[in-house]
Amino acid sequence: MADKKKKMFPSKESTIPRRPVILKSDRDTTKEQAKEKPEKEKQPTIILKTREQSVIKDDRPVSPKNVASSTSDEPHFSKIVQNEHKDKKHGEQKISPPLKQMTEPIKLLDENMEFNSAALEFLHDSSTNYLVVGIIGTQGVGKSTILNLIAQSTQSQNVCIQKFHALAVSNQDTYQSNVTSLEGQVRDLDLSVHNDVQKTDNCFKFKMQDIEHIERGVHCTKGIDMYITNDRVILLDCQALWSPSLIEENTNPVTSRSANVVIVDCLQIASYLMAICHVLIAVQDWFTDYNFIRYIQAAEMLKPSLSASNTVSSQEGSESTADGECHPHLLLLHNRCQLEDFTNEALKTMQDVYRQAFQRSNLQLNSGMYMYSDTNSHGLDVDNVCKGYSVDTCGTPINLFLLPELYADYDNIDIYRGHPPFEQLAKRLRWMILGVNRHQITNVPNLSERGWFHYCNKAWETIRKCTFFMEYERFLP
Repeated sequence: MADKKKKMFPSKESTIPRRPVILKSDRDTTKEQAKEKPEKEKQPTIILKTREQSVIKDDRPVSPKNVASSTSDEPHFSKIVQNEHKDKKHGEQKISPPLKQMTEPIKLLDENMEFNSAALEFLHDSSTNYLVVGIIGTQGVGKSTILNLIAQSTQSQNVCIQKFHALAVSNQDTYQSNVTSLEGQVRDLDLSVHNDVQKTDNCFKFKMQDIEHIERGVHCTKGIDMYITNDRVILLDCQALWSPSLIEENTNPVTSRSANVVIVDCLQIASYLMAICHVLIAVQDWFTDYNFIRYIQAAEMLKPSLSASNTVSSQEGSESTADGECHPHLLLLHNRCQLEDFTNEALKTMQDVYRQAFQRSNLQLNSGMYMYSDTNSHGLDVDNVCKGYSVDTCGTPINLFLLPELYADYDNIDIYRGHPPFEQLAKRLRWMILGVNRHQITNVPNLSERGWFHYCNKAWETIRKCTFFMEYERFLP
């Protein structure tokens, strides 16, 4: 028992003194945590720029006393750097990829009357100074030849030689005589002109009718061909109207309605050109086909409304109707005119007939494209070409122009022609067309070339779906 007691109660010498345990109160812990938190949640140091660095000195308001002193100081370095960045940004915005130049016409409407969007890459996105010229006429009247005259900026003497080569008859003797006469004319020309004659194939963009097309009686152009010159003139060459070869090619088999289908298709093309062109040239090779006049009137009557809005911004020189649409300038062009067509009586008769026929039309017939000038209303100096015409002898002029027939001896001065030379008339024709007032085609102001192209696509869809042409076909015989 004594041993057990010893174990249970050890001696005082063997025991080690223990340290007292002091318990902390809750009030002390909360105080220490509050001291530790601000040390952990320290905010990062932020270095702020001074006011002189952040704000340009010239942009800050300056008192009148310090204006003189502030202008005399040198520009701040930060201002120079910012101006350099601005110039770089403006330079990057102005630089645009180079635009492709057309070397040959491209289809706007293909053979199946489908819109072709391949010409979009040749059009500017910001240019608004362009001119759209379309042409209509029957088969073989010289539509492509006239557009070649407008597209060229040089003398039109090469056109005469090119036309002779294209219209050479198949008879061998006559062909040789024409070639020898042309070779003699070419020898008389300068070397520079001779070099141009050798390159006639590259000068003319639209394909002209040759002897093979004439003998076969077929058309040369299908759909609508488009060519853009360096002067931003958009030329549109359409297919022949009422051509029998179109009936054989487009409709198979040929039925009684085939001719009516082709007539309606050509009416749609004529209405389409009236909607998208500044100038519409109506070509004839004799005076005058009454059916052709009625055809133009029917195309204008059936053309649907294509206005983008109900309001139109008024523009000087542009004529618009109550529906808010602008109509193109109509140029009545007579090709292959003879000697008797250039007399004062004949010219007055032509103008009176056309004035009566289009008196209710909205097409612009008084646009300044005249054979002679009217000193009362228009002071155009065109009398130096057509000196024999005047308002007293031929009446008030309208948009009527005459081009003579070309002969093998066209450059012979001794022969009396009764009209100015072909070169002068062709140059005058081009000058008048390019100088016509370029009214806005749509109600959208400042329409760019690409915007015009998108408008052409929508206009063709509207015309193709228009029910007026289907109803018109029902009344055809």
